[in-house]
Parts: sequence; C-alpha cells; structure tokens
Amino acid sequence: MNESELLLPFTFYLPNSIQSHPFYGMHYNPYHQPPLHESEPAFLTPGIPLAPFYSTRTVSGNLTGNMGVSANSVDILVFAPHPDDETLGCGGVIMHALAAGKRVHVVFFTNGDGYTKAASMLVNKNIDNLSSWDYLELSRVRQLEVFAATKMLGLNPSNITFLGYPDGAVNKVYQSKDSNYFQSPTTLKKETYGLVQIDYHKLAYGKPAPYLKKFALSDTMDLIQIFQPKDIYVPEAADQHLDHMAVNWFVRDAIKVLGYQGRVHTYLIHSGPDSEWPWPQGITPRDPFAFHEALDFKGVPIPRFVPWPPPERVPLNEAVALQKLKAIRAYRSQLVDREYLQSFTKSEEIFWGMEPR
Repeated sequence: MNESELLLPFTFYLPNSIQSHPFYGMHYNPYHQPPLHESEPAFLTPGIPLAPFYSTRTVSGNLTGNMGVSANSVDILVFAPHPDDETLGCGGVIMHALAAGKRVHVVFFTNGDGYTKAASMLVNKNIDNLSSWDYLELSRVRQLEVFAATKMLGLNPSNITFLGYPDGAVNKVYQSKDSNYFQSPTTLKKETYGLVQIDYHKLAYGKPAPYLKKFALSDTMDLIQIFQPKDIYVPEAADQHLDHMAVNWFVRDAIKVLGYQGRVHTYLIHSGPDSEWPWPQGITPRDPFAFHEALDFKGVPIPRFVPWPPPERVPLNEAVALQKLKAIRAYRSQLVDREYLQSFTKSEEIFWGMEPR
C-alpha cells in the first residue's frame, strides 16, 4: 500500500453534522450548532446512539455495588485518557481481538477538550482569544472523531463510553477533596459531560458527577464490574503526561478495591520529548519500537523509567499497522502533531504490567 492509498477521504466515516466543519475542508460556522445544554436530549447526532448497557437501567444509590447488568462481559476493556490514546497504544490489539471474535469496550476518561493548539486550529482563532465555547466545540469534534477512528478498528458506538472528566486535569481530580471540586480552566465545566454521547455518570445515575476523586473512582469501578474484562489495558504509570498517570492511578485503585483477578497491560504514549518517543520516528510499519539514548539529552535512555525490552510485544503485520495508521489519521483535529502520532505505526505494540500499590 502506498502513501496515496492511505489518504482516504475521512468525511466518509463521519456523521453529517461534522462533514461540513471547516477542519474537514468546507465552510461552516461552529456556532450554528452551539454545544448542547443540559436540558437537551442525549441523542442529537445522527448515527451515534447512547451506549446501550446503562442508558435505560435503574441504578441504586450504591455507586460501587451491583449495577444490575448481566451478559455484558468483554474480553478486553481499554482505558484511554483522551480520544486517540486507544488507537496509539492498543489499535492493533483491538483489531486482533475483534478478528478472533472477542468483545472489546473502550472507556475515554476525558473528551479531549483541553488541547489549546488543537482548539486554536479548529476554530481558526489566536490562542489568546479562545473561549470556553471553543473548547467545547473541540470536545464535540473529538467525540465524533472517536467514532470515525474506532470504526476503522472494527468497533461501533455501542463499544464506546465517555466519562467526561477534565482534559489536562485528571491528576487534579485524583488529588481532589470532597469539599473542593475542580473547575476546568478551558471549558469552565465543574462536572462530567458529553456533547455527542452523554457521559457515563449521567446515563447511569441521572445527573453528571462533580469533578471529584470519589466519583471518578466509582465510575471506574462501575465499568470494571459491568464489563468484567479478562484483560484491562491502561496507560503506563511512567507515562510523563499527568492525565495518563492519573488514569493509571484510578484503575490501579479500582482493581485493588474490587480484587480484580484478570490481567492488566500498560501502554506508553509519552516518554521524554515527543521528538524522542516513539522511536524510530516516522511511519515505519515494518520496524519495531526501539530503545535509544535521547538526542537532546545525551545519555538519557528513552523510553524512560520502564524496563527494556518490554515484557509483552504483540506483532502487527503490515496490513494491520497501516489500518492503525488510517485510524490515527481519523483524529484530524490532532494532526497538529502529525509526525508524532504517525510514529506509533510500528510492526508491534508493546506493553508492561501494573505493579500493586
């Protein structure tokens, strides 16, 4: 497959509401569709249904108790801090699992609404002029991109859950006290939300959750209980992005409380400067990930703070690696970091394990 064959029209995979967005090559004023208000219905985007497993059930007040759901178990549950992390870290694993007839579900901790550079490019504004509405528009686009990208991996919208916690501040939620919830400096939100698919907590409990540790932890525990996965994939604790670290902490705490007995695999997205990891740089579907000494920091090993070679290496054939690349490119709003993201196109995916706290 050559480069021109990879540059497929992404709008084919996107709902009508996003096909005319300026980022996708046509004129459109995002304020013709302002972000949803709490009073508006959850299902407003054609083709994107509510996640079915918990959208209509009655849940007791016990956040960590039996959710009353049966026959929802999956083989693999992936926790992703932001839209695109599931593809970068586990896209090949997801495709392999689905090809083998296994069930996969992906949980996004945030809507990816805090990336200033992407918001600026999306709405064509100077960074200093961005408003909370612009970041909310980014969250809408990123949720839609999730459905486009994960479709390329073989998933459908019913395999996706959004928690709706604040991008760039999951660590602050983890550190929060019950009386001191966090407010996002970008969206100005104080509680979970979703503009295309409503957040899990509101679907399950009838109202969103404040940005507090106890709610994020209970949501994480709920989903592990609901899906009863054989394998969990979660960011590596050594990942240098604080959101990634914090998602690891939430899952670690949840499985400890629940006494989870399945397997936990950790994936690494950020380690040192983006120019140093993943390595080698560029689209290299025939090459594995490589350990090296940082170019800008002589003698510093990359990746950092993880053993090398990694204990788990999952081979990807070239066709799977290139299909993963297509899914990466479906995250059009994130291609401000094109070279970095595409460098996850390798002949393998690599994983570590989770050490008990």
